[in-house]
Amino acid sequence: MLLDNFYLLGITYEELDLIERERFIKDGPRKKMEALLNLGLIKGYVLLETCLRVEIYLETENIIEVREKINIHKFSVIKSNKNAVEYLFQVVCGYHSIIKGEDQILAQVKNSYLKSLEEKKTTKDLNVIFNKAIELGKKFRHLSEISKNAMSLEAIALKFIKNHFDTLDDKRIFIVGTGDMALAVLNIFTRNNIKNIVMTNRSRKRVLELQKKYDIDVIDFADRYEEIGRSQIIISATAAHHLIFKKEKMEDLMGFEEKILLDLAVPRDIDEKIDGVENTNLYNLDHLWNVYHGNEKNRSELISKYNYLLEDQIKRLKKHLEYSRRTKGGK
Repeated sequence: MLLDNFYLLGITYEELDLIERERFIKDGPRKKMEALLNLGLIKGYVLLETCLRVEIYLETENIIEVREKINIHKFSVIKSNKNAVEYLFQVVCGYHSIIKGEDQILAQVKNSYLKSLEEKKTTKDLNVIFNKAIELGKKFRHLSEISKNAMSLEAIALKFIKNHFDTLDDKRIFIVGTGDMALAVLNIFTRNNIKNIVMTNRSRKRVLELQKKYDIDVIDFADRYEEIGRSQIIISATAAHHLIFKKEKMEDLMGFEEKILLDLAVPRDIDEKIDGVENTNLYNLDHLWNVYHGNEKNRSELISKYNYLLEDQIKRLKKHLEYSRRTKGGK
């Protein structure tokens, strides 16, 4: 493969809203890729799943058959060959993030790639492409310093919450989940000396491990509804494909004080119908976008200034693959 068997199929917040992204995830993209892999229609793949995007990077010599097996019209982003590589390089540099150049997407791409590598779902060429992408992501941020004074998604979430309360000192905060987003929120709260945090997760073991590192209380997942009655701020960010909190079990627990419920999961964790209950304010990822208004012009200028790094990396990638072909006697 000299970039001519590399494809991207995906959806992002830029093209699809939260509801449409939920439907896509519930449809099981990983299972579809596993089926194609077992049929021999694709040689390997890397699945990038975040709250804002689901993207499948794959190598195949049978793209026509792949298109026939899956509903290609469900994907809002479809790229091939050099265009797919350019897009991956842009993603890893943060071009397509809500906050241009943010660091989290680099870690997410790296973790997704390593997961596929460990599970033996990649190919030699996919390994080269992703290693070059990760190398580029680090270099781009180092030279451009685009992440300096950046607001991450979790920082926006904190700002969003602070906009609703004069102080968080007397507020009890309930975090559900132990994935990347939940941990990012926990980290930024801790760095800002915000205390009185309670956490839960289906796996109690995982939360107890966090308790050794952070000053948090832990409750059983089965007691999550009771905790809603005690907390003023509820943040849910699990990987479940179904509701974690249902309206009929929540509405009698809302009480008379204002509560902020922040649903950072895709698919969503909290029943949207609860938003109509008195003193209850429910927000999701799409709402956070409206909070962010800073430094976007400056970041766009930095992206334009350092775009040459992407072009140089593509040239290096091609040379690497060409050299690999020659030394192996390939075409």
